[in-house]
Amino acid sequence: MDIKYVNAFITALIEISGMLGINSLTRTGLDKREKLKTENEVNVIIGLVGDIRGNVVLSLQENTAVNIASKMMGGMPVTEFDLMPKSALCELSNMVSGRSASELERMGVIASITPPTLIHGHNMISLISQVETLVVRFSTAEGMLELNIAMED
Repeated sequence: MDIKYVNAFITALIEISGMLGINSLTRTGLDKREKLKTENEVNVIIGLVGDIRGNVVLSLQENTAVNIASKMMGGMPVTEFDLMPKSALCELSNMVSGRSASELERMGVIASITPPTLIHGHNMISLISQVETLVVRFSTAEGMLELNIAMED
C-alpha cells in the first residue's frame, strides 16, 4: 500500500472535519491488520474502484457518531442514532472519500468511489475484506474514531 495514497485519505479526513466544525481531530495511532475487520458499533464503508481498488471504512462508537452528527448539524442535540445522524455520518464519509479521490486524481491515479454503506449494531464484528488494512486512529472532542484503509495490490 503506497503511503501517498493513504495520506490522501488522512488529509481529507482532517480537512473535511475542520470544515464541519470538528477542529480537534488528532492522529493518535497507526496499526496494520491482516484483514479489514472492525469492532465498533458504527461503520461507514466506501468502496474504491479504478486504478486502486479496495475499501475505506470510518469506524466509531455510537456515542462518538452521535456527537459528530450533532456537531455537523450546527450543535443541534442528537438524542438517538436514528436516520438523521446516520445520514450525516454517511455524508461525512462521502465528502472525505470524494476529496481523497480528487487528490488521487491530481497524482495521476483514477479512483471512483461507491455510495456509502452504513453498518450499525451493538456487540458485533464486521469482517469487510480479506485485504491487509492500515488503521489510522484519531481522537476528537467528540470521541475516538478509526479510518480503515484497505487497498488491493
